[in-house]
Amino acid sequence: MTRSIPVLTLFSLVFLTSVAVPAAHAQPPSPLASLEITGPYAYQNLAVFLVHDKQAAEHAEMLTLEEALKSKDVVVEETSQVNELVASNKGSKSVYIQSGDIVKGGKQDRVLSRDTVLPPGAKRIPLQSFCVEQGRWQGRGAESAQHFGSSRNTLVTKKQKMAVKVAANQGEVWNSVAEAQANLGEKMGRPIEANESRTSLQLSLENGELQKTVAEYVKAIEKQVPAAKDSVGYAIAVNGKVESVDVFASPKLFGKMKGKLLSSGATEAVAEKGPGPVVTPGKEAVTALLMDTEAGVAKPEQRSARTKIGSKESAKGMVFTTDDPFLPSKPVHKNYLAK
Repeated sequence: MTRSIPVLTLFSLVFLTSVAVPAAHAQPPSPLASLEITGPYAYQNLAVFLVHDKQAAEHAEMLTLEEALKSKDVVVEETSQVNELVASNKGSKSVYIQSGDIVKGGKQDRVLSRDTVLPPGAKRIPLQSFCVEQGRWQGRGAESAQHFGSSRNTLVTKKQKMAVKVAANQGEVWNSVAEAQANLGEKMGRPIEANESRTSLQLSLENGELQKTVAEYVKAIEKQVPAAKDSVGYAIAVNGKVESVDVFASPKLFGKMKGKLLSSGATEAVAEKGPGPVVTPGKEAVTALLMDTEAGVAKPEQRSARTKIGSKESAKGMVFTTDDPFLPSKPVHKNYLAK
């Protein structure tokens, strides 16, 4: 059985002999204090770690964007501006939109660049976006040119995530999409671009042969990952390096997001697979990324009615923290990215 390792174990050992801080000057509890890591659960060049929270508790259910678009509780509309869409929530539950969610349709497929909590009754809330498709500026086939019909995928490579969340540069987003398409096509032994729109990342991710290969990775990992009521996130390592960690407010929200996250990690592993063997990292590598980024320099916050996004940057990575005032005990989402 794989044993868990408390995130703060290494930190505690380093400072074992330090002088105790007087109670009057005690620091607030670390955001990592209740977390534990299990794994790795590995297949070929992909390794996954499960993040547990000993203090995990459920909260009022949130729908994911994928669920809300399918049920038609949420409408995401074109504004005819590349970098902004609007969303309305006609349902009775809040909807969680994750940075990196791809929305399909409209005049061009887009990726949403920021986490957003969309409360019931919200009308035409602006969503920052980037194109993950070039050239098209009209409806595609039977799809609506004014609305987006689905959000089944998310960004798949670290370069794509960095281009959207850090650089916030459309040119870098397009370059990262083209690079991923080329790498995936090379590994698959055939182009994966769709004839309907060869620049569409979404349509490339729907390629049948690619989906079969990604499904092999996902199935192999899911067979290993144990069921755990306190699981709240995944850490993803590709080619022996921990690239990202996602931690959610509750096991229920993580349960809704984990399929999309695992498929994304598996797709990146396919794109980045090399000829040689890979040394699977240990749990200490996950701990190191978490500790390093949490000690980074804080950046200015971004706020909206139900969402506050804070970030920190260190020499080795970044962490983005999404808070909702309706959930004061835990951040809705924390995303750690290695540089």
